Amino acid sequence: MAFQNGPPDWVGTLSEPNNSIVSGPSEVSPGADAPASGAGSEPNSGTAGASVPGDSGPRRGLSVWVATAGGVGFGPWAPGTWGALLAVVVFSLGLHRLEAPLYGLCLVALSGLGVWASSAAEAYFGGHDDGRIVIDEFVGQLIALFPLVLLQGVSLGAVEIPGSSGAPLARIDLWSLLVVTGFVAFRWFDIRKPGPVKWAEDNFKRGAGVMADDIVAGLLAAVVVMVPAYMIVAVQLQSVSPRLVGFIP
Repeated sequence: MAFQNGPPDWVGTLSEPNNSIVSGPSEVSPGADAPASGAGSEPNSGTAGASVPGDSGPRRGLSVWVATAGGVGFGPWAPGTWGALLAVVVFSLGLHRLEAPLYGLCLVALSGLGVWASSAAEAYFGGHDDGRIVIDEFVGQLIALFPLVLLQGVSLGAVEIPGSSGAPLARIDLWSLLVVTGFVAFRWFDIRKPGPVKWAEDNFKRGAGVMADDIVAGLLAAVVVMVPAYMIVAVQLQSVSPRLVGFIP
């Protein structure tokens, strides 16, 4: 979504004492325009700045900050893609080194946090699943990359692209290639919304509805990552000991 006057000053939004996010809905003057809804959101229902029990003042600012993944959702175009890219960066910089149980616990905690933050942010933005809410893409992308956490310590090797002179033109790390595969697969499922993804979107409300379809999209993308990753490991095991993986010819 494009902003007429450029992206908002996010830091100022959270810090200015008279801003509507911090001070709550009571300071919005009658007839004032509600904040513009993001791409793909429903028509403004007049609930922008509506009161959410137990979620006002600094809490409201925190919920919007979480829902927009630290302000990434305020980007001028394709905020969902940027939210997923942020997850890829965080994953690659060290989150993938967590043990699988701890990584799974983080996913559960982030999902619950996303439900709360999305519900509060919807009330502020005035529409369901506003385009600026990207915590769902962030969590869904981390789910898609979960199979790579299970391969911690396993060397997947690399693919060499031969050059015209016979020397390798490039060497592509298979782990990095699977990360890219997870990103592309997740965005495809999230945008196209096949069967179960669409069902999850339609059968949950408020914050749960915002998160549910991306969680399902992440699970489907995780399968796309897991299958080639398993085949790579199986081929490596076969080369070490043919008896370990007997079904590979």
